Amino acid sequence: MMNFKLIYKNVRRSIKDYAIYFLTLALGVSLFYAFNSVSSQPALNNLNYSMEVFGDALVLYIGLLTKFIAIVFAFLIIYANQFIMKRRKKEMGIYMTLGMSKWRISSIFVGETFLVGLFALIIGLGLGFLMSQVISILALKMFVGNAVGYKLLLSIEAIKETITSFSIIFIVVALFNTRNIMNIKLIDLLIANRKNQELKVHNKWVTSILFLLSIISIIFGTLLLMKYGLDKKYLTGIVSLLGVGIVLFYYTISGVMIFLAKRNKKMYFKELNSFLFRQFGSKMQINFLVISILCALLMASLVVLGTGFSVTSSMNKQVTSATPFDLTIAQPYEDNIGLLERAEQDDIPLKENLKDYVEIKLYNTGLTYGDLFKGQQVELSDLEQEILMSQVTFITETDYNQLLELLGEKQIKLEENNYIINASYERFIKYIQYFLNNEGKVSIGDNELIPADKNVFDNIIYLTNSTTANDVGTIVVPDEMSSLMNPDSFLLNGIFPSQEIEGKVYKVMNNKWIEKSLDGSIYYVTKGVIQDTYFGVFGVIAFICSYLGIVLMIVTLSILALQQLTETQDNKERYMTLSKIGADKKMINRLLFRQIGFYFISPLILASILSIFTTKVVLEKLEPFFEISIKQNMFVSFGIILLLYAIYFIATYQSAKQVVVDGRLK
Repeated sequence: MMNFKLIYKNVRRSIKDYAIYFLTLALGVSLFYAFNSVSSQPALNNLNYSMEVFGDALVLYIGLLTKFIAIVFAFLIIYANQFIMKRRKKEMGIYMTLGMSKWRISSIFVGETFLVGLFALIIGLGLGFLMSQVISILALKMFVGNAVGYKLLLSIEAIKETITSFSIIFIVVALFNTRNIMNIKLIDLLIANRKNQELKVHNKWVTSILFLLSIISIIFGTLLLMKYGLDKKYLTGIVSLLGVGIVLFYYTISGVMIFLAKRNKKMYFKELNSFLFRQFGSKMQINFLVISILCALLMASLVVLGTGFSVTSSMNKQVTSATPFDLTIAQPYEDNIGLLERAEQDDIPLKENLKDYVEIKLYNTGLTYGDLFKGQQVELSDLEQEILMSQVTFITETDYNQLLELLGEKQIKLEENNYIINASYERFIKYIQYFLNNEGKVSIGDNELIPADKNVFDNIIYLTNSTTANDVGTIVVPDEMSSLMNPDSFLLNGIFPSQEIEGKVYKVMNNKWIEKSLDGSIYYVTKGVIQDTYFGVFGVIAFICSYLGIVLMIVTLSILALQQLTETQDNKERYMTLSKIGADKKMINRLLFRQIGFYFISPLILASILSIFTTKVVLEKLEPFFEISIKQNMFVSFGIILLLYAIYFIATYQSAKQVVVDGRLK
């Protein structure tokens, strides 16, 4: 009972010392619960077959990632606990001087850890419950298409998993505490606060040269990244250049900053600025490798957050615009048997279940896309190079107008020997535009056609499994040209009265045509299948990126905060000396605010700049799937980071004040 009273009083008295420890625990618990509770939503357990695969994948990956993150949080919490132990070494020394056994001291500190952990667990689960509702709604919109099936619920399984994981972490922390206390010596506890750090002054010319080399290395690495992207041949060199540049930058920045500050004597000797710059310089010299690693972690966090939010924000808009039809069926031209007739022969109730449809013919003339782009410097991937050898698709004016009518778009009128080009594949549009602006002539038989419009039309002609690579280029010609072209295939686009009917018809088509689909003799796809595949794949990516990005951010900020508090504890006597020579409480508080601010901002400087370029390169890889606004989504990422930065900065500043002030400054 005596121990419990002492534990309770110690926690109340040292509540600010436990601030970062508590904050890290509570955020860890809330994230842990929120993401693990997603699978508890009933609507996510009643997905169709294609979406069930992705739903299961999401649960699997989050489960694996959660185990990895549990290990990360374990090390982080142990690291946070070490600060508390260091902060209270003198207190432990007093306990030992008074005759208290090491076992009892250990039980007191284990009890304090447990009490703070229990409170953090309760608060974290409360925050996690609120957070999980938002995440569940987002998951339903991604995997189901709407949040109609959302239910406000508390996941017992997620609570059990969270409590189990963090209980194991608490046990590990308790064992570490016990081991440290049993191995500690009384003399080390009593003189714990008397060690200081010194600022080593390097040759200013050497420092300046190394600083310039760091800037050159970062700029050169960034330029190579923008030029070659994530190409495996250059990736090692790019990472090496950026890594060396970052390390050299943080190794030399303190020396450069102090040198520049000393040149402005009015600023350098104002209030406690000289102490501020020398303290900051000392910390940067000692911790430049840690700051470099934290910069890399921050950059990774920004990149994965930016990617995750970019994917999430563009999915709904992209899929809606790319799927104006409910159904597309295509088959090679054989014996003039149309698709509706083929469906009827195979006992598929297609025509009677369609609300509206268009069935047309596609043609070719032997003209290839390579012929169309002849004379141009075409930069395409290996897969796109194969498209250059395929024949250009032709369609008649009447058939194209039927498609426009189904789309609800304005119809066109072509004059004799005129044509237009429709294309929605962005990578090909610039080459098609160049062709229209320069050569522009297309031959069919003895007829030479010229463009009726120099602009490229971008209507959706058929559905594909990719939302942007829909039409690499289709030439629309007058109806009288049909007799001079080779029939290539039949195409049918349709609208169903409801999603339920769409699903039933698709199921029948799968039963009847699956073998034909596999051998390439027929192609069919529905809006539902495209949306399921699209939301499934990129929904998993978005969730994993968001989860990992936020966790990396918390880890980085926790290390920054704990390192700053440890440094403040180590230099406590210096602040006492400043107080004795006339610095008042407000001046020292301002000094702490600036010092912690500089230290927090330092890894963010390069991380924010480099993450913009890295995210741009990563998103370029996703361009075949998305139309993404990098600017908009980086703002979202920076917004989350600034919010977390503000929370951790305030907590660190308040804790640092408690360490330094401790009721003894005037």
